[in-house]
Amino acid sequence: MNLIRTIPLSLFMTGIWLLPLAAQELSAESSAFLAARPADAQMRMTLAVRRALDGDLNSLNQIRASMLQDVEPPAGILVENAVVAKRKIRFYSPAAKTGGAVVLYLHGGGWSVGGLEGSSRFCGDLAKMSGLDVATLDYRLAPEHRAPAALEDVLAAIRMLRERGYRRIYLAGDSAGGNLAACAAWKERSVVTGTILFYPVVLAKNDNSESWRKFGSGFGLDGMLMEAFNESYAPGTLANDPAVSPLLAKEFAHYPDTLIIAAECDVLLDQGKAFAELLVRKGIPVIHRTLPGTLHAFMTYPGMENAYRKGVHLATEFLKRKEARMKNSLASESIVRISRIEVDPAYLSEYLALVTECGRESMAKEPGVFLMYSMQEKAHPERITILEIYADHAAYEHHIQTAHFQKYKQETRKMVKKLDLLDQNPLLPEMRMKQVLEKENCLQ
Repeated sequence: MNLIRTIPLSLFMTGIWLLPLAAQELSAESSAFLAARPADAQMRMTLAVRRALDGDLNSLNQIRASMLQDVEPPAGILVENAVVAKRKIRFYSPAAKTGGAVVLYLHGGGWSVGGLEGSSRFCGDLAKMSGLDVATLDYRLAPEHRAPAALEDVLAAIRMLRERGYRRIYLAGDSAGGNLAACAAWKERSVVTGTILFYPVVLAKNDNSESWRKFGSGFGLDGMLMEAFNESYAPGTLANDPAVSPLLAKEFAHYPDTLIIAAECDVLLDQGKAFAELLVRKGIPVIHRTLPGTLHAFMTYPGMENAYRKGVHLATEFLKRKEARMKNSLASESIVRISRIEVDPAYLSEYLALVTECGRESMAKEPGVFLMYSMQEKAHPERITILEIYADHAAYEHHIQTAHFQKYKQETRKMVKKLDLLDQNPLLPEMRMKQVLEKENCLQ
């Protein structure tokens, strides 16, 4: 039975979309995958992680090496290898000139195994189908590097993407990579446009849920292995940190729109569902999709082709829907500001240089800043009208905290004689920009 349906945009923007579960029977390809898999695969992985926790990395390193199988990108996709914070990062681009949006994909593997090579097929396919640039990061692995090392690498990669000029940054990942995407979005919510989470870990400990009990053995990810992974990355009280277990976070203001794609026969099914419900209670638009009869890791393990293709399709549709909305129309929460600055003529050239620099920096580096444009009056060149367009209040709030805006505000204090906010839609009740300048005695 195919439960994958097209979701109306109105439902996507207003809340959670939960599909009814099937009878929790394995799909034909899931059954074939389990039948072909060595019976002791989960136990060998668990023992390797446990030995690594005791200081013996030999078995774990052998498993890591066996998983680094690269895949050639689809025709027309350009590949660039780079470095950020001493970690490898790889870009997949459908065109020679990078665009305004990028997806940062984070591989799974319990934070302990895997690498960017294991994500090569998905990243290439996603770049081809979505038309967006896709990057994947070789973050540090546990237990050598415990939390928050991997998350710190992801945050460094986000900074790099912004420095490259990407205005819209999407985060995506599977399993532990989904955890890192969710946590990084929580940390950097003002600069992340959306998240795509495949069967994510959102609670780094045994949740004793129905799905953990029901699918904890013999379904592709055993509970004992997940517990070893959790201990490897976030031992002890680290698992209680919302930056490790986002299901425990309390505050989600401006958290990005989220797509969660779950495997039905997975120990992590219930915690992923709980995270979707938490986001909805916090007012975050969420799509939660459960693929019937599927197993954990269907996006990376070979042999589950139908589930993989559905995952790629859902991710692509989410990105296209978001991009169409971001590019082609101003949403109801967008902010349009028109203000007039009157500058001391003695500082006119210096002021124009500063406002141009600030606008250029904002357009290049700030997701959610659609336009910053300044215009001089012919008869009175000291009068400058500034038009600003932001995706939403969060983008505006982030803008006024940036280093280049703070520099602009600080250095133009002596230059500005008068500022009038001519119009804003929607109008912020506090008229923050004007109020800040009035408080600092910038107006005459």
